[in-house]
Amino acid sequence: MTPASRAPSAAVPYGGAIKSRAAAASLEPRRPAAVAAGRAFGVSLLLGALALASAIFVITRLFESWRVTSGAASHRISVFGQSLGYPAANAGAIVVTALAGLGLLMAGAAIWRAAHELLSDRTFRRALAARSPLPHDGAWVIADDDPQAFCAGLFRPRVYLSTGALDLLDAPALAAVLAHERRHALRHDPLRLACGRVLVAGLFFIPAIRRLAQRQHALAELSADEAAVLIGGGDRSALASAMLSFSQAGSADAPGVDPERIDHLLGERVRWRLPAAVCLGAAAALSVLIALAVLAAHAAAGTATLAPPFLSSQPCIAVLAIVPAAAGVAGVAYARTRRMPQAPATARAPAQG
Repeated sequence: MTPASRAPSAAVPYGGAIKSRAAAASLEPRRPAAVAAGRAFGVSLLLGALALASAIFVITRLFESWRVTSGAASHRISVFGQSLGYPAANAGAIVVTALAGLGLLMAGAAIWRAAHELLSDRTFRRALAARSPLPHDGAWVIADDDPQAFCAGLFRPRVYLSTGALDLLDAPALAAVLAHERRHALRHDPLRLACGRVLVAGLFFIPAIRRLAQRQHALAELSADEAAVLIGGGDRSALASAMLSFSQAGSADAPGVDPERIDHLLGERVRWRLPAAVCLGAAAALSVLIALAVLAAHAAAGTATLAPPFLSSQPCIAVLAIVPAAAGVAGVAYARTRRMPQAPATARAPAQG
């Protein structure tokens, strides 16, 4: 239902409001995939918020546990006649430093992935705009013999079709494909899936978290299939025909259709459960991270100077040397990222999944 269709609801009589709510309630059980997809996204957001809070917390404890001065280091060692400074810390400060390092890696990995998603989205949208897409029934058509249908765009998702798809599909199959893709656009699935990939990058030390992102992607496709079937009056044959046509016309190395989607279209029961063990394990790991930081920070005490350990006793010279070097490394990394092929921020459908 669009916002425009919801706006006049305030003028509906009381009895009409009850009927409309009853009708909406009767449709709810018919959308289990949409409910499960919403829950998967909600769990991802909660874990992302917990991960962000954990990273900020442990980094804050680092600054509270260490005393950094600009003067000469109080701890010095003589090596071949050279007097060099070094930091001093107890066990608590070392633990806090290690946890803060993990927090910095989490934040850095998530920021890097988010920047990659934004850059990929911009690059792909520019590539699509360069092909001068033409409007067609609420979608945009690009000239390409390869049959394609997808939803692209993180913040302003649009539905795209190729001329090959228009030539391949009959009217009912094309309508099912458009309904599928419009569901992706309505729910901003490209942005939701990108958030899941950012979460996986930030929680790199929990490899099993990929299962949550994969399940979120699968549920997004099932939800779009569900919407296409409901819009088509419950007819599953049109969407099944589109999926079969895309699969047969695709290249040999193209990914096949997810068997779970086939089972769903055949009316078989699909398990909507999320990987609860993975979600609880990730939440427990982040909670342990915070608890360790709290316990270690009580007895943590460390002192250091601005001069890098064992390198220089003149911090200003060291800092002036580090800044341009870091800028050069960042520039090289950015240039390499621009040269790498960018994966489009799309929600592929119905054949590619």
